[in-house]
Amino acid sequence: MSDDVIDPGDPEYELKVAEAFQRMVNRRREGDDLPVRMTVRQALKIAAIMGALARGHSSYTDALGDASWFLQCLAVQAHPDMRGGLSRSAADAWSKVDAWPWPRPGEPRDNADENGSRPRSRG
Repeated sequence: MSDDVIDPGDPEYELKVAEAFQRMVNRRREGDDLPVRMTVRQALKIAAIMGALARGHSSYTDALGDASWFLQCLAVQAHPDMRGGLSRSAADAWSKVDAWPWPRPGEPRDNADENGSRPRSRG
């Protein structure tokens, strides 16, 4: 069997697949150090969403998905040679993130509506 192929029967199969994945994604690529443009507000809001989830505000899971998509859009706009087409611009992706309410500080309360339920669209 080739060194590149991991035998599914190997007792350490999952570990070897995980290690191979990390080697692949950690490899340096041209353009990795290109800067992206984001505002302080954008950085702070994404940090707040991430922090809320870390503190247990699970209602921000979808907000984090929107923030992740925004960051991917920024990366592709900064480095257009990256693989993968995007279905929206970074500005459009940001509008989804910006529509989320700012997370409240501290641990989540029992009332789910205080933890950042998705805002209703405005008409």
